Amino acid sequence: MSKKEPTTAELNPDFEDIMLQALRPKNAPEGCHFEKEPKPFSLFCMADLHGDGEELGYLTEFYNHYEKYFNGALCVGDIICDSALSDFTYWGKTPGHEKVMIAIGNHDTLRDHKGWVVPGVWEYQLSMREAYDRYQKDFIAGWDVVYEEGKTYYYKDYPENRVKLIVLDCMLNPEKEKEADDEQFDWFKKALADAKEKDLSVLAAYHYQCPNVVKIDCNFTDIDKLEHFETLESMRYRQAVDDFMSEGGKFVCWLCGHLHWEIFGYCRDFPKQLIRCICGTGRWSGEATGFMTRKNGRRSRDAADVAVVDTSTETQRIVRVGANMDSYMRPRNGITINYKTFEIISEF
Repeated sequence: MSKKEPTTAELNPDFEDIMLQALRPKNAPEGCHFEKEPKPFSLFCMADLHGDGEELGYLTEFYNHYEKYFNGALCVGDIICDSALSDFTYWGKTPGHEKVMIAIGNHDTLRDHKGWVVPGVWEYQLSMREAYDRYQKDFIAGWDVVYEEGKTYYYKDYPENRVKLIVLDCMLNPEKEKEADDEQFDWFKKALADAKEKDLSVLAAYHYQCPNVVKIDCNFTDIDKLEHFETLESMRYRQAVDDFMSEGGKFVCWLCGHLHWEIFGYCRDFPKQLIRCICGTGRWSGEATGFMTRKNGRRSRDAADVAVVDTSTETQRIVRVGANMDSYMRPRNGITINYKTFEIISEF
């Protein structure tokens, strides 16, 4: 009889103690007479599962176990292995999948494997409608987000936490779907204006990194390389955020995936916008191209993050679930960064 794999909760025995501190609001405990601040916002983050349904199962079980500490869960793209020919049925078969919101990644929209061996990868992308029907149609109504039928972008407000989460689609063909991308861009600007009117801080999710990233030196930034995979079309979204900030809007960061390794950084062209690239959650993707060895039965089997946003202190706190050391033996249990000044307050 094979030995049963330990749960993610069993492999992360210190998680609850860390979260109790990470979620502590700025105001004093109940009963003290101080101004009440917004509650910190907590998002359970995954990226680049690449069809690893077993890993998704471990993490959704963990989410259910500690659900009281989370406001939501998001996978920032690349939920299937190679292309749209790959299996996606695993998602709907995984208990707890309905609580994980989905952003669209490049593998998710790759029509077949040809795009990797011929120039002009855009020619092989699914349309937005096709991506919506395949990955979001059956689930999006349960996410309690503001969306339009057939559109792969959406947002959700968390008034108690003073946060607006905006999820965008970075895979709209700039030639064949220019109109759809223009619609998304106009929608994005309206969502930013809505956040400013409601005094909500914006957390934006977009699968790709942006070009010209400057890395911030910390244990949650991988050391050796930095590649650019993103087309320049997305730069107008960054410009829209800059305009939003210059008019008094509050911006937390871009949540990205795609690289399978992790970064805190900012775009050289837009140095006021923090970027957080999440490590590869899928075990193969995370180990093959990341900076961590993953081993079944050990804490390193899993790799996900909890992003805690405290708008009262303008900080983002990352709590690692799973692999908590890179190949240079730098610890990755948690980090706190001021998302306005980029000051690293703590890491351990």
